[in-house]
Amino acid sequence: MKLQKFKKPLLAALGAGLLSATAQTTTNTATARAPETKVEIEVVASPVTQLEQTAPDGANRAVVGRDQLERLSATDLPTALRHVPGVSISRYSPVGAYGGAQGGSVYLRGAGTARPGGEVRIYSDGVPRESGVWSHPLMDIVSIDFAERITVAKNPQPQHYAGTFGAVDVETRRRLSEGHEGELSAAYGRFNTLISSASAGGKIDLFDYYAGAAYKYSEGARAHGEAELRSAFARAGWDLSPDDHLSYLFHATDNWVRDPGPKGGPVPQRDQFDTETATHAVRLDTHRDRVQGYTLLYYEDGEIRWHKDHLTDGVLASPPGYSNTDWDNYGFRSSYDILLDRLTLTGALDTWSEGGETWNIRERDNQRVWGYNGRFFTTAPYLGARYAFDLGRDWTLTPSAGARHYVSSEFDNETAPCAALTLARDDLSLFVSHARGVHYPGVYIRGVSPSTWRTLEAETLDTTEAGVQVEMGERAALHATLFHTEVENRMDATSAGYFNTGEMKAQGAEVSLHLYPSKDLTLFTGGTYTDPESHPVSRMPEATFTAGGSYRITRAVRCDLDAEYVTSQYAYGMRTVNPALEKLDDYLAVNTRLSLDLRTLCALHGELYVAVENLTNRHYEYFPGYPMPGIMWYTGMKVTF
Repeated sequence: MKLQKFKKPLLAALGAGLLSATAQTTTNTATARAPETKVEIEVVASPVTQLEQTAPDGANRAVVGRDQLERLSATDLPTALRHVPGVSISRYSPVGAYGGAQGGSVYLRGAGTARPGGEVRIYSDGVPRESGVWSHPLMDIVSIDFAERITVAKNPQPQHYAGTFGAVDVETRRRLSEGHEGELSAAYGRFNTLISSASAGGKIDLFDYYAGAAYKYSEGARAHGEAELRSAFARAGWDLSPDDHLSYLFHATDNWVRDPGPKGGPVPQRDQFDTETATHAVRLDTHRDRVQGYTLLYYEDGEIRWHKDHLTDGVLASPPGYSNTDWDNYGFRSSYDILLDRLTLTGALDTWSEGGETWNIRERDNQRVWGYNGRFFTTAPYLGARYAFDLGRDWTLTPSAGARHYVSSEFDNETAPCAALTLARDDLSLFVSHARGVHYPGVYIRGVSPSTWRTLEAETLDTTEAGVQVEMGERAALHATLFHTEVENRMDATSAGYFNTGEMKAQGAEVSLHLYPSKDLTLFTGGTYTDPESHPVSRMPEATFTAGGSYRITRAVRCDLDAEYVTSQYAYGMRTVNPALEKLDDYLAVNTRLSLDLRTLCALHGELYVAVENLTNRHYEYFPGYPMPGIMWYTGMKVTF
């Protein structure tokens, strides 16, 4: 593999440096702090999500923080986001997301990351993460093991994210204050599942650093369901001034996942999906009184090695072989706000290049039987403004407007406008917004639809929202939204190739409620109702309901409980020649976690815990023929320094 010759030594060096940094952190901490036996009382963090908000520019966001990721025992992006109102997911294994056909994905109000050219973009520290040939994210190349927070952009936000209907942005850890810190964690679970990670970070004067490595393995719930995931992360940062910070970020992954096949069918002999990525970024963040924003340069090198029983999915006469892909993506992202008293001017520029090569090799004679290559370029500047009018009696009215213009190397230019109006006073905010998302076909279209791809147009999604957000002192926070969405020029696959034939309209409502009855108890409940005008729509359940609670039973023992009910929905069958929508039954999934503070047993900081997923052992599916494994348990330990 083309990355092996430099990635293996790099991962090894990073791991060695991480262990050294962790050891140094441990030594420094032990010298500076005597052993503690008391358990400090802290306010229990909110379960499921940290917060929901609609910003004055109309950006509808939900944030899942580091505390929520731990309380949810999240192992990947789908498990981290599965309870967020408006989000639905797909998965079928304890570890790993088989990337060949929706093995693991995230969907925002029906728009997803799974199909070629998935309409939702995933980011790591602002860097788009997707196969540059197939133009959609792969869950296993976006690690959450070192995440400080995950932001979900539920509606199109051309003012923040280009070329997408929605976004998920994973922000990694950074030490902000002088000193050092570290963390070691390991858990063992059912099906010989191992989850482990180590990380260390620090800040010395103007310099800060962070590094981490993670390893995961599972045999899976069924034969030929194994998976192994490796990831590494590094950050080096410099304070150029009190208001400007320059950082270099590196992400690497090395994964393989096997497909057990539809239940009741033959067990695959090959069907293994391997991915490797190395991602580099240089980022400058500015936070001044008058100017705030960032500039980002990035480069990603990635590959897929997919060993298949049948080169053509669903055709038993198709021979075995390899479907290989090499890609490299690079680009520039920049966005700045200029603050002039009550007026805020915003200017942004995204420009990116995605491409590479994919080819099929027949196994019996090592002959190349199909392939294509290509590279697409897109440039998308944005201009916007908002003004906060003082209406008196503490009321503020803030209108905003802007537009992003797209220039594509292969397709017609497009424009994505956005506008919002917010009326706010103290802890109450009323808002209404409209925004358009634009999504261009990717390089894959040249290979899978050579006769029609030049006739295609960009897909668009227009979303109108209205709602309220209320903070009731320190006891509760409410966020409620009504929305209407319209998709035009959606690409559909036909026997003659891809065409812009799809349209979809839907309306719905979302609500999220955080409750803080006491410092020992926090509660969350939320839900989404969606009503499409035409049925069925893939990955758009009529309703989802989510609830969660975190309760400190004693000074050292804490219990977390979360649950989700999802009504019946439709999904495309996997690995067939002509996928068809099939109905999936409704389900209720309940998860729990019980943790013990290590400081009650020794001088170490951290916790021992037991986590149970699908507590009621409910049988349900995210894909036709791919049942979830039933009850899943983990027991583990986390130590912090």
